[in-house]
Amino acid sequence: MGNLDGRVELVNYGRWSSGGHSADSLAWPCWLRPLIVLLRLPQKWLERLDTEGTYEINRPSLVIPLASAEDEDHGRRIANYGDFSRMNQRWNAATGATTHGRLRENPDEWRHYHSLYREARKDWAVVPFEEMAKDLLVREGYVVGDFGCGEAVLAEKLGGHCTVHSFDHVAVNDSVSACDMADVPIDDGELDVAIFCLSFMGYNFTDYLKEAHRTLKLDGRLHIYEATSRFTDRDQFAAGLKTLGFGQVSIEMNGNSPT
Repeated sequence: MGNLDGRVELVNYGRWSSGGHSADSLAWPCWLRPLIVLLRLPQKWLERLDTEGTYEINRPSLVIPLASAEDEDHGRRIANYGDFSRMNQRWNAATGATTHGRLRENPDEWRHYHSLYREARKDWAVVPFEEMAKDLLVREGYVVGDFGCGEAVLAEKLGGHCTVHSFDHVAVNDSVSACDMADVPIDDGELDVAIFCLSFMGYNFTDYLKEAHRTLKLDGRLHIYEATSRFTDRDQFAAGLKTLGFGQVSIEMNGNSPT
C-alpha cells in the first residue's frame, strides 16, 4: 500500500511512509491475532489492578494559549531550560522515559519548549503537521495516532473528519493522553495511521516505532516527518523500518538537507 494521495512538497524535511502490514511481519497469523488481543489485554489490566490497585492522577493546569516567547518570563525560562537548540539536544540525548518523568514533575519545561517551537515554525516554508492534515482531511473516518502531538493542533484540524488519539509528555487539554511515546494507552491494532511530526525526541525512538507498529491495523500506515539532517543514511533507516515489521517503505524528500 502506497502513500496517501498526492505528493507532499517538503523543504528540508524527509517523509517516510510505510504501510501494508502483512501477516508475515507479525508474530501471529492475522486470523489469530484479534482473539489473542481480546484475551491478553483484559488479563493484563486485571493483573495491574491486583498488583498496583487504582490511583488518581492530578493533572497540572496549563495556561491556554501557551506563553509567548516574548512574555516577561522568557528570560527566566531560557536561563532554566535553554534555547530551542539546547532543549532539542537535551531531549534527544535522553530516553523518552527520562524526559517524560522530568516533564511530568515540571510541565513548565514542556510549555517553554512549545512556546519556542511555535515561534520557530512561523518562518518555515512547510509545517509538517499542516501537510499531514491536508492529506487526512480527505480520509473520512480514519483513526489516527499523533505521537508527540504538542499543542494537539492536528486533532483540532481533523475534528469531524477523523478520530485522533493525541499523545505527548504533557497534556495540553483533556483530549491528550500524557504518556511516554513508547507506551501509549490504546489497544493493539486500533490505528489506521500513526504519525510522527518532528517528534523523535529521545535516543530510544526505535521504541516509539515499535509502539506505533503495535497500535496500527494490519493495513495501517506510518508517516514520519523529520529533518533530513537527522539521518546520515536514509536507506539504512528505511531498512530498519522494514526490520521492525513495516511492509512497504517510501521516502519523499525535496530541498537541501539543513546544516
